Amino acid sequence: MKRLVWAGLVFAWALGAGAQDTAIYMQGGSAVLEGAAAAIKTAQTAAGLPAPVGPVVVATTQAQATADLQDLDKKGVKFVYALGTSASTLAAQNPKSSGIYVFVPNPSLSGLTTRPSWSGVSPYPDPKSVMQYLKGAMAVQRVAILYTRKSNQEIAKLFEDAASAERVTAKLVGLNDPGELEAALPPALKDADMLLLLIDPVTFNPDSVRFIVSTCLAAKKPSLGFLDSVPKMGGAFALYPPPDELGRTAVSAMQALRQKGEDRKVWFPQRFVMGVNDSTVKSLGLTYDASKVAGHF
Repeated sequence: MKRLVWAGLVFAWALGAGAQDTAIYMQGGSAVLEGAAAAIKTAQTAAGLPAPVGPVVVATTQAQATADLQDLDKKGVKFVYALGTSASTLAAQNPKSSGIYVFVPNPSLSGLTTRPSWSGVSPYPDPKSVMQYLKGAMAVQRVAILYTRKSNQEIAKLFEDAASAERVTAKLVGLNDPGELEAALPPALKDADMLLLLIDPVTFNPDSVRFIVSTCLAAKKPSLGFLDSVPKMGGAFALYPPPDELGRTAVSAMQALRQKGEDRKVWFPQRFVMGVNDSTVKSLGLTYDASKVAGHF
């Protein structure tokens, strides 16, 4: 009997020790990432797994960020949910760590797709699901995909391939720099039903966004991005995974990584919601699936 009790205590201790082998490391100041961090904790508990340590927020200095990651090592953390590009690139530099990078728009550009024992969860919904939705629910047959080549060539190709698979015509509008936008956008819109805006430097430039919105309005063509900030800035629509879907997908990716030990797959969330700019949509006379809408702007 004593041996059974002792074995039970050892097993309980082992579970407790295991509870400290996973952590959340994230960029601060983002409501999306904070929501994803909370969702990861909820999803991991729902899966019957111990809650991860943290979240630990990326420090403002390189020295402190390094010290924070070393502290996680000392606590026995072996698996990391890294949320955001800076958190992901810092965490993946540790040769002893494995994990899931979350919300990195182009992991190829950051070198994360080549890191051993890491896989990722994209901020984009599954491109094939996006194209199915645009074709089926919004009657879109032709899209123009706007991006800068040095930042998003790989992601643009993913969406082009997804469009081809769904028999949607896709025209890639790749820019070498934002200065080419004025010449490239108007002719691209002539042969498109909708403009897709990748998560890209051109969409973070206020002057570029103003030009994109005004040009789309003049051409009577809607724009659609993949962050909820797009309709806030005047774009017609955005499709994006909600935080709970990011969290659920991240936990599924972590379970697969822990089982396989090596998995460089990028996971695309399957469920997405829509943001709508009411005034833009009204001026274009568009209709949309109200059941998908998570935010009006």
